[in-house]
Amino acid sequence: MKLKQLVVAVSMSLAAASAVAGDFTPLPTDGSLVIGRTNPNSDRLFLDATSITFLTTDIPSTIAYNAIATAGTLPRAITGSGVLTLLDHMVTLDIAIPESQGSSSTVQIGHLYDFVFRDSRDDALVFGTRVRLGVAPNQIDDAELNFLYRYGFQDGSTTYSTAAAWLFTSDFDLRMYNAGMTSSTSLLGATPYDPNTVRMQSDVNLSEGNPFSGLFLVKTDATAYTIGNAIGVFQAGEEGQPQVGANFMGFVPAPIPEPSTYAMLLGGLGLLGVMAKRRRAV
Repeated sequence: MKLKQLVVAVSMSLAAASAVAGDFTPLPTDGSLVIGRTNPNSDRLFLDATSITFLTTDIPSTIAYNAIATAGTLPRAITGSGVLTLLDHMVTLDIAIPESQGSSSTVQIGHLYDFVFRDSRDDALVFGTRVRLGVAPNQIDDAELNFLYRYGFQDGSTTYSTAAAWLFTSDFDLRMYNAGMTSSTSLLGATPYDPNTVRMQSDVNLSEGNPFSGLFLVKTDATAYTIGNAIGVFQAGEEGQPQVGANFMGFVPAPIPEPSTYAMLLGGLGLLGVMAKRRRAV
């Protein structure tokens, strides 16, 4: 929709004109949503990225940002500053979703970017998601992604904290509309609480001039990460497209092994070494 393109342009100009508002915002544990706004001066989910350096195209290596109060007169007070430093990244090329509900046929729609950052402000891990549609000739141009999901925030009896934010990295990024702890695929219905899943809504659509999502971020109190079922994308059929989605591997929160686990691991390696020596001696 042309309106969405206008919103992005207005948001970018406002961001350049004055300090914008926002910070990592804790997500409710009852399924309710944190709602963003089109005006970055009042969007509590929007981070003011003051500088970004890139490892390669589309891979940010450092992001300096200011957290800014959402209330008060402009320019609003800076409440904290930090640098997100890239720890790891994964790019899944030519991601595909089912052609229709229940179909085994798929269609390629774009590329998926997965990141792990460390925030200098509090030493916390931050998981980042970004999607780019329509980057190959054979990819359909009317795919639309309404939801991006991140999984892995519940591990057995442990539920990790979550706080959401987003920022622009290009002129074609689209904002985060809202975020919550839910795996719901409904645009209008209830959003029951799911402690394992962070859902972030947008409306990424190549034909509407919104080929990129913004960089969508989830900060957590997890102290480590691993590879697992990490990211989901979903097309909710807002404009008649099939309601379909798919999941992809990436980075998920993980606990640091207990000292006893390290001891067992080292003991096992030592035993293997002794056995190997005995074999050579025979």
